[in-house]
Amino acid sequence: MEPLISLPGEGEKIAANGIEIFLKAKLQQTNGHWSMIEYLLPPFLPGPPPHYHKKTQEMFYVLEGTLQFVLDGKTIDAPSGTLVVVPEGSVHTFKNIATDKVKFQVWFSPGGLEQYFLDVQELINNEPSWPPADMGKLFSLMAQHDTYPADQ
Repeated sequence: MEPLISLPGEGEKIAANGIEIFLKAKLQQTNGHWSMIEYLLPPFLPGPPPHYHKKTQEMFYVLEGTLQFVLDGKTIDAPSGTLVVVPEGSVHTFKNIATDKVKFQVWFSPGGLEQYFLDVQELINNEPSWPPADMGKLFSLMAQHDTYPADQ
């Protein structure tokens, strides 16, 4: 593994539906141990539907604004400086409930979940509307990346 430095604004950028994500550390750069993204969520925008991971832990760290989490049925307003650890199997989602953008980082362990965001961007670009008329495409993509709807 080589040392890694990712300055502000660096990293592969993914932009879709008003959301910006920067891939700051990829699976290949960390020998698969972890990966990390920086996420910019516009005002009043929800994140993903409630979901869980069977093998992946996530750690969220709020840099700017307040991110509202729902974690295993409990709602938490997380202002800047908050760390939220989501263990495998915990149902979670998040949203921006404020008038300002929310900026946060997400670490994945083991690494690799960053590829999900690249694959979703490709799906968005190839669909005539979003969400897709055939949600099976999205659910299949989610399962490929250890992400499962809360009701499964």
